[in-house]
Amino acid sequence: MKISSEVKIGIIITISIAVTILVLNFMKGRNILKGVNTYYAIFEDVGGLEKNNKIFIKGYQVGQVSEIYFTENGSRDLIVLLGIEKTYDIPLNSEAILYDADLLGTKAIMLSLSESDQIHIPGDTVLCRIQYGLTARLEQQLLPVKDKAESLIVTVDSLISALNYVFDRNTSAMLQASIHNLESSTNGIKNMLSDQGKLTSMIGHMEAITLNLKNHNEQLSSAMSNIESITDSIARSELKSTISNTNKTLAETHLILEKINQGEGTLGMLVNNDSLYQNLTSLSQELDLLLKDLQENPKKYINVSVFGKSDKKKNSK
Repeated sequence: MKISSEVKIGIIITISIAVTILVLNFMKGRNILKGVNTYYAIFEDVGGLEKNNKIFIKGYQVGQVSEIYFTENGSRDLIVLLGIEKTYDIPLNSEAILYDADLLGTKAIMLSLSESDQIHIPGDTVLCRIQYGLTARLEQQLLPVKDKAESLIVTVDSLISALNYVFDRNTSAMLQASIHNLESSTNGIKNMLSDQGKLTSMIGHMEAITLNLKNHNEQLSSAMSNIESITDSIARSELKSTISNTNKTLAETHLILEKINQGEGTLGMLVNNDSLYQNLTSLSQELDLLLKDLQENPKKYINVSVFGKSDKKKNSK
């Protein structure tokens, strides 16, 4: 039987396509000559896991990720289809662990097989968890540092702005003036604290006063004792009765003054009666005139005679 050239070309093309598919799958780690069983794993976050990422058991590749898609129940979880070669069974309670396969963060799935005698059937959902690798751990540890660095940058920026304001020309002049005043105040305090300073002198006087008080402590104690004795004597004296008598005397004096003001008695009439005062005044003036006339004309009032009898006779005649 003679084969035509067209058939030969078709066979060659088919074989080439098949070889190409085999090579591509081989390069991807697939073995299409072996069948696969599909299992499901549900993750909250796949962390960059992609289709065709490898699946390992104890570091040996046993399959690939067939598909990744979201669940339809609205939980936003991700369903990962695990394509495992049929020659490998998965015991119940085994875990599909998502982890970093290398330092570059390439994701892969490692199957941690349990010791159960029961086997998952294809289409079952296996347990799963995420094992954070070095990159994720570094990211978790560096995230607080990153936040602090950003906060520090903001603080430094504010500090630089404040420094720019402080070292402004006008503000710098004010700052220099403040420093100058502070230096003057410091010098003043230094002078006060020096041997000739006022504060040192005051402290010296205080020490002298304290020493003087200390030296005269006995005398001060004696004076205090005397004051205490005087106070006790005053307390024991009949001061209360004396004050009571004084008040009584003042009350009686007040009554007398009231009677005088009301014109009672001679003194009251003298104080309140104008006519008596005028009569006394007139009498005083008349006595004054009489005394004056007596001094000027004594003979008018006094008749002195040496020979009293003869004068009488003459007078009788």
